[in-house]
Amino acid sequence: FADGTGVGQLRECFVEVKCLATALLDKDLPALLLPENSNVRRKRYPFLSLDKVHCVLEKYAGTGLGEKLMARGSGIIKNDFLMLEKKEVIQLTKIVRMQL
Repeated sequence: FADGTGVGQLRECFVEVKCLATALLDKDLPALLLPENSNVRRKRYPFLSLDKVHCVLEKYAGTGLGEKLMARGSGIIKNDFLMLEKKEVIQLTKIVRMQL
C-alpha cells in the first residue's frame, strides 16, 4: 500500500505499527517479554516499544486479549494467534512495567 501512494518514505512510517501488531499476535510474546529474553525479543522485533506494548496490555487487562478478539469473530476458536486470559494479561503488564 505505502509504496503505491507515491509518498516518499511512507513505508518507514508503518514499520513500528506493523512490528507491534505482529508481536501482539505472536504466541511466543509472553516468553519474549521476560527480561531474560530481551536479546531474542530485540532480534525478532527490533522496532518493538515496550511502552506501547504496556499501553495495549493495560487496555485488555479487564477482559483478556483472546476473549476480546473472539467476541467479534465467528465464535470458532483458532490457535493461530496469541490468546491470553485476563490474569495472564495482568501478569504480562506487570512484567513489562518492571522493564520500563
